Amino acid sequence: MIYRAIFLADGSSDEPLGEHLEVLCARRDLAVRVTTPDLRRLPRPPGHRVADRLQAILDLGDIPDILFVHRDAEGQDPERRFTEVDRAVARVCRDLPHVAVVPVRMTEAWLLLDEQSIREVAGRPNSTVDLGLPPVSGIETQPDPKSLLECALETASGLTGRRRDRFRRSFGQHRRTLLQRLDIDGPVRRLKAWQALESELDDLAARLAEAAPS
Repeated sequence: MIYRAIFLADGSSDEPLGEHLEVLCARRDLAVRVTTPDLRRLPRPPGHRVADRLQAILDLGDIPDILFVHRDAEGQDPERRFTEVDRAVARVCRDLPHVAVVPVRMTEAWLLLDEQSIREVAGRPNSTVDLGLPPVSGIETQPDPKSLLECALETASGLTGRRRDRFRRSFGQHRRTLLQRLDIDGPVRRLKAWQALESELDDLAARLAEAAPS
């Protein structure tokens, strides 16, 4: 059986996470096809609240088998995000299997783990300039991983003046590329937020296996 999944991303540059979720599900013997709808294109786009976005999908008659919801913790206790997602789903579509994808603070924290990819995306793969990246053990304690990633990319690029300004305006695309390249078998597996995601997917696979017809 192939399960249809909807991925509600925090932002458009987070969409590559859907591809990683497909792979992670496949490793749990779940054939999942993830769709990331662009709800901004609706005549009346919903707000950012999970319940509103889920309701908009249901109003279109698109009822998935699985819902993935990406919500950055943004400095709050990650459990608050898990609770937020659980309550939203319970309010709109109680029995819908779902998984919350909650990076500690921001997804950018995951992207700080691959120094070589940052150099390649910045256009200088052979550069050896210090990018000021924290060790893996300190990634999830960074107060502003987005700014840290922006700074690392600019430093790696070696650009100055107007060329640096143009490069800075492409941060969204650079971020998307880095997320596409995220090594899901690399250092990210040492982070608590990623381990929580893997645990959530384990639980999802177990629930779906239990509910499957024999």
